[in-house]
Amino acid sequence: MTERFVVIDVETANPDMSSICQVGLAVYEDRKQVEAHSLLVNPEMGFSEFNITIHGITPEQVKDKPNFKNVLPDIQRIIGNDIVASYGHFDRTAMAQACYWHNCELTVSAWLNLHPVVRRAWPGEAAKDGVALAKTAKRLDVDLVNHHDAKADAIAAGEIFLKAIEVSGIGCHEWLSRVAKPVHLGDWNERHVSTYEVNPEGALLGEGIVFTGALCMTREQAREAAAQLGCTPLSGVSKKTTMLIVGDQDIRVLRGSDKSSKHRKAEELIKKGHPLRILGESDFMAMLEGNDHV
Repeated sequence: MTERFVVIDVETANPDMSSICQVGLAVYEDRKQVEAHSLLVNPEMGFSEFNITIHGITPEQVKDKPNFKNVLPDIQRIIGNDIVASYGHFDRTAMAQACYWHNCELTVSAWLNLHPVVRRAWPGEAAKDGVALAKTAKRLDVDLVNHHDAKADAIAAGEIFLKAIEVSGIGCHEWLSRVAKPVHLGDWNERHVSTYEVNPEGALLGEGIVFTGALCMTREQAREAAAQLGCTPLSGVSKKTTMLIVGDQDIRVLRGSDKSSKHRKAEELIKKGHPLRILGESDFMAMLEGNDHV
């Protein structure tokens, strides 16, 4: 069976994640790159000097380019029904935000975050050196010719994924289920919330956070990211909880009694005046990206 996947990478004009100004796509078939595309997009909003210094794209370069809604059909055509992969959550969240603000929709059969793929394919190295694209590409001898060019980043991420497939023996479709399992398959016991080191300088220091529902990352990854923001991970909703993060899928489909027990308990505490906020996973990812990445 032919195995195809498409890697997508985006760059934004400013801290607003919907301000996409470039989309890079790399198409892989039977473990070979067969296409690569760079689509410049007019974000129809201002550019920040910081973002320009990151990717080098200026307002002049995109002023005559189509906006996101008009370029989306090209993106959809390239993706087709293939699995879409991105190096981290930023690109998926940015695409979702842009679709929301332009009142359009991207149809994807499955979306794979390559960060947990790298953590499982090379657990020791990832734990020691992290999973940043440039550092991982260098470690794996993958060419990254122009970092923060969306097309170049998409190609490098695709080549890293090919190496993960090769070293693990796990195919593209199998990785969709593998990333939902522990880094080491023998680690079935969930890590206790007290073991996370809370960043004392994090922007959200003092927040008590709980996760519920189906997330795009593992609970351990979510709690680790929250701890880096200064949040204290908690296992259940209580008076110590100030933030409940609900999986986006759960927010879309859950109604009434179908909500998780954590969700219902949080709503009860809010009714009693407890200062607790219920947020979607996209909101949580936006906080992470706003703290760390353009």
